Amino acid sequence: MINIRLSELIVMVMLIAVCLVCAFWIWTLWRERRREIHRRRIAIQCRICNCTYAIPKKAPAVTQCPSCGTHNQRGALDPI
Repeated sequence: MINIRLSELIVMVMLIAVCLVCAFWIWTLWRERRREIHRRRIAIQCRICNCTYAIPKKAPAVTQCPSCGTHNQRGALDPI
C-alpha cells in the first residue's frame, strides 16, 4: 500500500482540479474562437443600413440585403 499523508493527498487533488479547470478553459476559448471565425466567414454587413446577415458559402459574391435591398459584396467583417 502507498503511504501518503493527508496534506499531500489534498495538494495532489487540488493540483489535478486546477489542471482540469485550466484545460477546460483553454478548450472553451479555442472552440469559441473557431465559431467566431466561421461566423465571420459567412456574414455580410450591409454598407447602407448596417444590417448583418448570413449567407451560405456557395452563394454568389454579390448578394442583396434582406432589409434595404442594396447589393453587397462578400467580404470578411472587420475585427472587433
